[in-house]
Amino acid sequence: AYRSPIDTKCEKLILPKVFHEKFGQLSAPFGTRFLEFADGVSIGCESCEELWTPRATHIELALQGAEICGNGSGSHHELRKLNQRLELIVSATRKCGGVYLYANQRGCDGGRMYYDGGALIVCNGKILAQAQQFSLEDVQVVAATVDLDDV
Repeated sequence: AYRSPIDTKCEKLILPKVFHEKFGQLSAPFGTRFLEFADGVSIGCESCEELWTPRATHIELALQGAEICGNGSGSHHELRKLNQRLELIVSATRKCGGVYLYANQRGCDGGRMYYDGGALIVCNGKILAQAQQFSLEDVQVVAATVDLDDV
């Protein structure tokens, strides 16, 4: 069974030269699951499976001060599973605050499973943007403007 890492130690991550040239930042503290930038914005991530567990990583991220949580998911399609995803993500940002960026894989793995796509941007319990499920487009872009002072 998967276990979410609890270790919250940080290391100093040396950033690429282009990042320093553009933002004036040489390094950033990098934790087990979050990255904090010079302006104080913290971004963390959790895996597909972690969203569905009772001890989801986004809770610990929020408690550590991360405003944004990303989830690059590989969640296969099931009937009415989108409703469950929406409920989990909306309730996560409603109770913890913050922005949740969710992007699900789309396509087939060779005949056994189908991944339905469906990216989301949710802030403080409100869905700001949602991509289509089962889109036939090669690329779908989902965008929203978020004021991090509201988080």
